[in-house]
Amino acid sequence: MAVNIKITDIGKHAKGKYEKLIAVVLAETYKSLVQKSPVDTGRFKASWAIGQNDSSFPGEPAGKDYYPQPNPEQPRKIGYQKERVGNVYTVYNNLPYAEKLETASLGKGSSVQTNGPGWVRATAKRVQSIIPTLTARIEAES
Repeated sequence: MAVNIKITDIGKHAKGKYEKLIAVVLAETYKSLVQKSPVDTGRFKASWAIGQNDSSFPGEPAGKDYYPQPNPEQPRKIGYQKERVGNVYTVYNNLPYAEKLETASLGKGSSVQTNGPGWVRATAKRVQSIIPTLTARIEAES
C-alpha cells in the first residue's frame, strides 16, 4: 500500500521506520535468547536484559531456589523505554558464567540444553538473516 508523505516529512517517516526496526530486532533477539537459555534454577534465563548505551545490569542475585521466568515477549529494558536512533543497544547477560555457557564445550561449562557452544552467535546470525523479512513486515504496516 502506497503512503503519501510530504517531502518535508520524509526524514521523520524514515526515522520512525528505523526505530521500529531497531525495536523489532532487539525484541526478536531477546526472545530467542531467553527461550534458548538453559535452566537449572532459572537465574541465567531471568538475567537477560537490553541496555541503551549501557550494559551494567548485573543479573539476578544469587542464592534463590527459584527465579521467576521472564516473559520473552516483554524484554527487560535497562535505562530506556523506547528505542531511538543514535543509541547503542546491547542484548546481554552479565552473570559470571554466561560466557562459559556460550563458549565452553559440553561437559566443561556449556549445556546440553543449548546444544553446546555457539548458541548465542547462532542466534545473532539467525536474527541478522531475518532482518529483510522484518523490514518488509514493518513496511507493509504502512
